[in-house]
Amino acid sequence: MKKKKKAKAKSKPKARKVTRAKAKPKKAKRAKPKATKKAQPAKPKLSVIPPPNSVLLGRVEDYYAHINVIAFTLRNTVRLGDHLHILGHTTNVEQTVDSMQINHQSVTEAHAKDAVGIKINARARRGDYVFLIRG
Repeated sequence: MKKKKKAKAKSKPKARKVTRAKAKPKKAKRAKPKATKKAQPAKPKLSVIPPPNSVLLGRVEDYYAHINVIAFTLRNTVRLGDHLHILGHTTNVEQTVDSMQINHQSVTEAHAKDAVGIKINARARRGDYVFLIRG
């Protein structure tokens, strides 16, 4: 038996889609920064007027009302017997340092960057400024 060849229909060549070459997005030219002095971090503005002959010790980070203690991180050295002035929107307290603790241990002197708790006689609020009165 002879094999019959199947007749193949001649197919027309498929029309190719004409594709346009995509244009590359243009890169935005960046302006070169001008050579300027490095910007130094600006000192934060105080919302209170500091008392005369005073040094900023820090800002109240926490106030414990049941024991009347303010907690904050020092920016300068403070000792027992130093005169403090705590100022805020509704706070104006002047007193001497009678009790001071670092990590629940009583201390007589604390240095910069120490987190301290100081007992005060009046109410204070978070964000109040603590000043050391010189002289």
